[in-house]
This record gives sequence, structure tokens and C-alpha cells, in this order.
Amino acid sequence: MILTDDRTGSVEIAPLLQNPMVCRLEYADFAWSGNGPDGPVNVGIERKTVHDFLQSMTTGRLSGHQLIGLTQQYDWVYVLVEGIWRPDRKSGILQHINQNGKWAALSQGSRRFMARDVYNFINTMQVMCGVITVTTSNRWETAMWLTSCHGWWNKKWENHKSHLQFQKPVTHASLAKPNLVTKFASQLTGIGWDKARKMGEYFEDVSDFVHATEEELVDIDGIGPKLAERIVEEINN
Repeated sequence: MILTDDRTGSVEIAPLLQNPMVCRLEYADFAWSGNGPDGPVNVGIERKTVHDFLQSMTTGRLSGHQLIGLTQQYDWVYVLVEGIWRPDRKSGILQHINQNGKWAALSQGSRRFMARDVYNFINTMQVMCGVITVTTSNRWETAMWLTSCHGWWNKKWENHKSHLQFQKPVTHASLAKPNLVTKFASQLTGIGWDKARKMGEYFEDVSDFVHATEEELVDIDGIGPKLAERIVEEINN
């Protein structure tokens, strides 16, 4: 069953779904339970039209509020961007089809957006935040994708075999949520997810991490004396 938030942005998709449960979701427009590699998992989907997506990018609402809540509440998170858009071939400015059925610059007020900025933002969400991004053209396609994705997650995990066509699994793939040390470390200045993950593997818990000395930190690959000093200062302050 697909849980559907009862507010605008979600509820208008409900009539296109089979037996949705309309309710109030704190985070996500759609959600369901599925089968993960280690048991049941919760999946959350945030739907945004391309105009909403651009607005949430510029205001920081998506990365500064919604994604935080989504990743804390759900094991797997999708951001679905709905609409028809493309970059202008000459300028690279983001375009959409206007009310007259013609391609025109997609803007907010006087501000226009470069397509590369949107591509880079989406890539950052996927690579750095582990948030899967999907694009659809319209409400009907969104409903079809939701139905298909819901069915995929409700399939037994061991029955997913399409990936076996690859000779070797990708080495960077990870199906485990980052531990608390990794999450905490990633919030520090100059610490990306790669260094944060190494800290999460080095320290057993957050208490050990916050009481770490500079000498302990420099034992971690990629942490030099200056960065270790800054980490200790930032934690203590």
C-alpha cells in the first residue's frame, strides 16, 4: 500500500494510484514498507515539480530541512522531479515548455538557471547524500513510476537478480546506513562523506570521537595535523 500525504503536492496523485492510503506524513509525499537486504525497510519519496525543485534549491529548504528529515525517518529516500525541461543548446540556460507550447527560459522572477547547476545539485544528492533522484514528465508518469517502484520494493530481496549480469559487484556500493559517528563527523568543517566514513570505522561511538586527541585523528587516512587540530577545536568550542 502506498501512503500518500493529504496535502497539495501529493494528494492530487492519489486518484491515479491503486488503493492508496491518504494520510498525513511528516516527511515525504509518498511512503511504504518494503523488503531490504536485512529485513523490512521504509521508503520515502519526495515529489517536486521542476518549479518547486528550483525554488527549494535556492531557498535551501530541500537540503537544509526536507532531506534531513527524510534521511532520518526513512531507510531509502527518493526525490522525484516532475516536468519537461532541457538546457538551451547554445547558452545552457534551463528551459521548459511555456503556456504557449514553446520552449522558454525557466525562471523565478528575473532569475534564470543554468542546467548544469541543476545537474550538479542532483548529482550531489545522489553521490554525497545517497538520495536517489528520478525524473518524470507528468502526473500520470509519476503515478506509473510510484506503482512500479512500490512493486519492486515489495519483491523478496533475494529474488532481485538483474544485477547478476555484472561480473563483479560495484565496489563503492553500500546498503548500510552511516553510523552516528559518520553522521556527526560529516557536519564538521572540511569533512566530506569519505573522511566521515573513515572516522565512523575508526571510532566505536560518538563519545570516543568527541574525546579524540589530535594524535588519534592523524592515524586516520586523509587526516593531517592541521585538519586534526581544527576538528578538535571545533568540537570543543
